[in-house]
Amino acid sequence: MSAPTSDNDPAERVIELRLPSKLGYEKVAMDTASSLARRMGFGPDRVEALRTAIAEAVTNAIEHGNAHDAEMRVLVMLTAREDELVVRVADQGRKQLDHEQTTPTPSIEDALNRQDKGGWGIWLIRELMDEVEFTTAPSGGNQVRMVIHLER
Repeated sequence: MSAPTSDNDPAERVIELRLPSKLGYEKVAMDTASSLARRMGFGPDRVEALRTAIAEAVTNAIEHGNAHDAEMRVLVMLTAREDELVVRVADQGRKQLDHEQTTPTPSIEDALNRQDKGGWGIWLIRELMDEVEFTTAPSGGNQVRMVIHLER
C-alpha cells in the first residue's frame, strides 16, 4: 500500500465512476459530484445545478447512447481544479448523438403537442453549467464535457 498523498497531488483530485446503463445509477454520479463540490466550497444553488446537469447527462447516456444495455458502461470523470469542477460523461455509443440536437432551444409549443415530452435535457445542461461541449469519446461513444466555476 502506498503512502497517503497530499491535497496538492493531482491524483487525489480525479474521481472516476463506471456505472451500469440502468436508470437509478445516475444518483451515484449526482451524490459523488455534489459531495466533491461541497468540499470544494460550492454553494447550495451551484451544487443543485451540478446535480441536475449530471442527472441529465448520465440519463441521456443510459437511455440514448447505450440504449439501456446494462452490460454497457457510462464513464463519469470528475476533475477538481482550484477554481472549477470539470465533469465528463461518456457512453459506449450504440447510438451516436446528432450534433444538430445539441444547440437548439426546445419549443414549448412543440413539446405540448408531442406525446414525447423529452428534448429538454441538453438545453437544461447548457443553462446550468458554465461550459458545455459535446464530442465523440475516445472509445467511440458520445461524450459531454461540463465545467462549473467556483464563485468566491
